[in-house]
Amino acid sequence: MRTDTIVAPATPPGVGALAVIRISGPDTFKLLKRLFPEKDLQSRPGYSTHLCWLNDDKGKPIDQVLITIFHQPRSYTGEDMAEIAAHGSPLIVDKIIHLCSKNGARIAEPGEFTRRAVLNGKLSLSQAEAVLHLVKAQTPLAHRTAINAYRGAVSRMVANFTTQLFNIYTELEYRLGFAEDQPGEKNFADTRWLDQEIRRVINALNRELQRAEISHRLFEPARVAIVGRANVGKSSLFNRLLQDQRAITSPIPGTTRDRIESRLDLAGITLRLIDTCGFDPKSRNPLTRIGTTETRRAIQESDFILVVFDGSQPVHPIDKLILAEVEEKPKMYIINKGDLKPRFRIQELGIKNSITISCKTGENLNRIRVQLRRQFNSNGTPCPAITRRQIDCLENCRRALIASLKTENLEMRLLEVKNALDNLTAIDAPVTSEQILNRIFEHFCIGK
Repeated sequence: MRTDTIVAPATPPGVGALAVIRISGPDTFKLLKRLFPEKDLQSRPGYSTHLCWLNDDKGKPIDQVLITIFHQPRSYTGEDMAEIAAHGSPLIVDKIIHLCSKNGARIAEPGEFTRRAVLNGKLSLSQAEAVLHLVKAQTPLAHRTAINAYRGAVSRMVANFTTQLFNIYTELEYRLGFAEDQPGEKNFADTRWLDQEIRRVINALNRELQRAEISHRLFEPARVAIVGRANVGKSSLFNRLLQDQRAITSPIPGTTRDRIESRLDLAGITLRLIDTCGFDPKSRNPLTRIGTTETRRAIQESDFILVVFDGSQPVHPIDKLILAEVEEKPKMYIINKGDLKPRFRIQELGIKNSITISCKTGENLNRIRVQLRRQFNSNGTPCPAITRRQIDCLENCRRALIASLKTENLEMRLLEVKNALDNLTAIDAPVTSEQILNRIFEHFCIGK
């Protein structure tokens, strides 16, 4: 771990009432002495706040600031720390950062303050990941799950599973040793009771993984693309679902030339809604062809597709091409323009279930919202905020336990249970691997 002194703004860039600059590292108080030579801040108690004038290196005033000091280990990072609250001018922030840099501080890397908190034992890995979720939370449910994780709910879940698996592991190890010493004693090689315990843990992991996916979607919204040929009402549906005029609509085919994305909130579940260009792979119009390529990319990147047809027109050959494009994706079939005389026979496409709507009158639009909520389990109970890395660890643990049940060899079974334990404890274990730390902190902002 690098042990130099770092500095970074802790508040977003731009004009505001206040801006906070964070400093952390062994030379924090030496730096403060250079910035505020008339103050002996190191002798002041931790958590105390001091009003000071800050001057540049030529003695010209920059701003009147408030400094809060923290003595190690009683700080966010576990190091000596200070937070300078200045007036929220980007120019003032730049001047303070520049002054700190000239006096020995290094600009912090993204997430470096929280990274140091983990390496200094102030936060567990799961708590550090919960910090990012707490910052990103945009709904009350997302906030509640992030708070639960930050207060240790993920760590407690891991500890509970670890205790169960450790008991299974030690029992297997004992039975393996006894079977080797007493080959005639078959009762100790009989692991039916342990099989039941392993299955019980697998079932519990399945439940947690289902809840984890719900939780993950609170912070990493599923992508839902609206797809159809030109002028079927994709942009009208996009606007109706958002209850906002985000996309331009027109009776002229091909109005949408590029995909538009926006956040859609459905009772605590956040989705990323995408309005795509009219799909027409056989068009000779270069703009339409570019738009079709973009639509194909949106389909590939999306988790769910809303396939829209024009209910006032017969089935079109392009409709069949669209079905081929979305064949492998979860989807919902929507027949728009239900307020007009019906001419579309969806049976010709071999589709049994669809929703007929009218973007003009609003008919049946709520059915789409209900179906989307069901699709993304909005009625389920999410577990504490959990990251994709943590879900991967739980999934790998589950796979190892399933593999342990497929072998009757006690030694192989012991190895698989050990593998399950290793994957489980990786969620919260002390970490020195730069690769894991980089994966965790790559999405943090500079001052966090």
